[in-house]
Amino acid sequence: MNFWDHHGALFLICAACFPRLTILFGTALTPLFGILGWIGWLIAPRFVIAFYATVTYGDQNPFLVAVSWVVAFTTITVSAREGVRRVS
Repeated sequence: MNFWDHHGALFLICAACFPRLTILFGTALTPLFGILGWIGWLIAPRFVIAFYATVTYGDQNPFLVAVSWVVAFTTITVSAREGVRRVS
């Protein structure tokens, strides 16, 4: 399955900027979620996107998967730094 056959650049932009809304309305993943999927959706939605990108498109588009993991880890580290700055 090729990512570009099913989605476009607008989907990528929405997934990066609005991950919860993109998962909820832009994909067919919500019926497949278990309790862990919904917890991930609440706590770390970019990790859910990166995980599903790895599972679905890992063989065909490894660059896209790598970018999704970089975005996920970057947002976590930036938000952690902001929290440390606010406390200090």
